[in-house]
Amino acid sequence: MKRILVGLALIAAGFLGGLLAQPPQPPGGPGFGGPGFSPGDFARRIPFAGGTVAQVQGNTIVVEASFGGQTFSRTVVLTNQTRIQRSQPGTKADIKANSFAIVRGQPDPKSGWMHAELVVVMPDLPEQASMVVGRIYDVRNQGNQFGVNVPISVRPEARVYKITTAKASEIKQGDQIFVRGRPDESTGNLVAEEVIVGEMPPLFGPGGPRGFGGPGGFGGQRGFRSEGGRRTQRTQ
Repeated sequence: MKRILVGLALIAAGFLGGLLAQPPQPPGGPGFGGPGFSPGDFARRIPFAGGTVAQVQGNTIVVEASFGGQTFSRTVVLTNQTRIQRSQPGTKADIKANSFAIVRGQPDPKSGWMHAELVVVMPDLPEQASMVVGRIYDVRNQGNQFGVNVPISVRPEARVYKITTAKASEIKQGDQIFVRGRPDESTGNLVAEEVIVGEMPPLFGPGGPRGFGGPGGFGGQRGFRSEGGRRTQRTQ
């Protein structure tokens, strides 16, 4: 089995890991029902959205998602500062030195190696805060600087995804999409800062916490508003 040493191997936060680590509660869940606070109020405040692109008009995208047999929508506004990337299946050939990776797998406490089941390769680090887990080495300046590495053994059946740069013009109706941005409370729209479009990696794996779109994935079940802040029934 080929062993691949990936420095900063467990980036479990930032755009991909951080948002999935604490997914929002669906309307009607914990935190709702208090005086003066409605699902519509919640939807205006959440800084992300995920689901299927239902409509594209210039720099405006309507994202739809389903939860509990109901459909919710969120309007996303792209700007010149929006960072757009594409997620798609890759191969072990995409795992290259000096790239960055999110890795899910089974650690071996005796050897210190992690046996990877999922690898997401990225061209650079997420801009948001991140967490790295691994063995400390090369401590310098009385602990003010040090390195962390995690040796990774990629299983033969491991799934590999790659994140690449994309353009707004590539976003089409029917695409799966995940957006992080700044809520505009006056309109309820989400002003996008980062967008990932395409097939999303199942970071948590089968049986793990629900992401956006089902167990372990993105794709869109939570964090959306219906017209006027009310739920709308899905058309059968």
